[in-house]
Amino acid sequence: MAQATDYSLANQSGANFRSELNTILAAIVSQNSGSTAPATTYAYQWWIDSGVSPALLKIRNAANDAWITVGDVTAANLGLLTTASAASTYLALAGGTITGNLEIGTAGSLTFEGSTANAFETTLAVTDPTADRTITLPDETLTVAGRNVLQTFSAAQRGSVTALTDGATVTADFAAANFFSLTLGGNRTLANPSNIAAGQSGVIVITQDGTGGRTLAFGSYWKFPGGTAPTLTTTAAAVDVLAWYAESATRITARLIADVK
Repeated sequence: MAQATDYSLANQSGANFRSELNTILAAIVSQNSGSTAPATTYAYQWWIDSGVSPALLKIRNAANDAWITVGDVTAANLGLLTTASAASTYLALAGGTITGNLEIGTAGSLTFEGSTANAFETTLAVTDPTADRTITLPDETLTVAGRNVLQTFSAAQRGSVTALTDGATVTADFAAANFFSLTLGGNRTLANPSNIAAGQSGVIVITQDGTGGRTLAFGSYWKFPGGTAPTLTTTAAAVDVLAWYAESATRITARLIADVK
């Protein structure tokens, strides 16, 4: 570690000249390293600040009135991101643009300080994926909704309608949707759904085909007022709506809204 009083060599004896020159050269090769800033500074002058941990490489600004921190001298690439194609191209500490893929490694995380520099941060974490996943953000200004936070939505929320496949036994997958449609082509049984989660609710819109007269039996998980399964409207093209609420993984409370016209 070495610093020079300045970089100006005065007229002096040979021995003193050599001593001062060696001091200046030592400062140059050590990047003016020291625990305090050099006494005399110049625009674009380098300084390794060893008074902090880890030591930081700094450069004097163009106006020669402040130091700009470049990076951590104890870390590879000064702790800066480099491009895959050009190791000499670095991402700026403030601003800068990443033009390719940014991959956070297995030991890394993405942490946000927030507007106040304190001991509290927000870390963006992901569950270890078992396949490639994509999160697509809409072209909107929005606030992310949390699953365990009370929400007030300022726009309508819509669930997609999943058409159930007609067959002797019809099994809805409650992990696929909350709203379903079913057109009956014969006498059918609405079996116990798969992937039932307590607290889920929705409807099934049941439509008779052009023939009509179709009946619908229900699996044991379906529960109705008075313990009696409803009877569908059997006229051709008639529409009934079955509203349901999952009390548990094995119990679904339901009511039929009949002959909706």
